[in-house]
Order: sequence, then C-alpha cells, then structure tokens
Amino acid sequence: MGKLELVLETENLSIYSPKIDGETQTEFEKFMSSYDNLPQPQLRKDFASIIAVIKKMADDCGARENLFRPEGGKIKAVPLFIAQRRKRGVGTLRLYCIRISDKILVVGNGGIKKVAKYEDDPNLSDIVNRLRCIERRISMETRKAHACYEDCETVKKIIETITI
Repeated sequence: MGKLELVLETENLSIYSPKIDGETQTEFEKFMSSYDNLPQPQLRKDFASIIAVIKKMADDCGARENLFRPEGGKIKAVPLFIAQRRKRGVGTLRLYCIRISDKILVVGNGGIKKVAKYEDDPNLSDIVNRLRCIERRISMETRKAHACYEDCETVKKIIETITI
C-alpha cells in the first residue's frame, strides 16, 4: 500500500509520485538518486534531457502530449527523442509517467532500457505495470466522482486521497 505524494506544483503543472508505505523516498526520488551520476556520457545526456523536459513542463507549458514517448494509453516515457547511439550495449535511460492531463502528471520510476521493448525487461515491465494499476485506480475513482481528467481540482483531490 502507499499513496501519491505531491512532488512539485507550479502554475502549469502538478507532479505526483508514488510512495510506498514504509519507504522514505517517492519513486521519482529513487529514480533521481539512482541515475543522477551515471558514468556513461550517453546515459548522463539522457538524464539531462529528462530533467530538462520536466523543468520545461513545470515552468513553461505543462505536460503536453508531444513531449512524451507513448508506451500505451496514459503511460508515457521521457525523453521523447534519443540520439542515435554509437556505443552499443549501453542502452537508453527512460522515466515512466502517467500523463493525466496537461496540468497533472504522475511520475514513476525508470531505468536503463537495453531491449527493444520495455516488456522484455522485467524491471521496466514491473515499473510500467505498477503505473498502469495506479492509472486504473485514478480512472475508476474519477468516474465514480462523475468527473473527467480535465477537471483538475477534482482529479487532484482524488490523487491526494487514494491509496495505491
């Protein structure tokens, strides 16, 4: 069990992240601490791109659909573009999210993707599947409240009160 914790709120965007009961960090904080100092230049560049996109969303434009890599339904990944890799075997760094709307984003965890599809990596697949469960729960509670995802205040109240 756990909850969704508000990580960052600006005029443009509210960012939440799952926090499991008994843990000290949210999933986003775990991602930040695990990948902020990678030795491979390619992965450092991916990390910098991820942080730049999150900052752009928070400061400028919200969680616009065109800033994400689609992973099926509301599940998205950042960064959208990865430069062609010269060094094989290093992989790419991904951060998985639930894009609720332009104003609400749930940021999960991520990892280094060395396979063609995230489903082929047990760790990445687990991260995405947990986010899918959270999104289903948010969707169900939003329907119960007779609201839609564009009703930001109602959805934020739901996000802040549900258990995951």
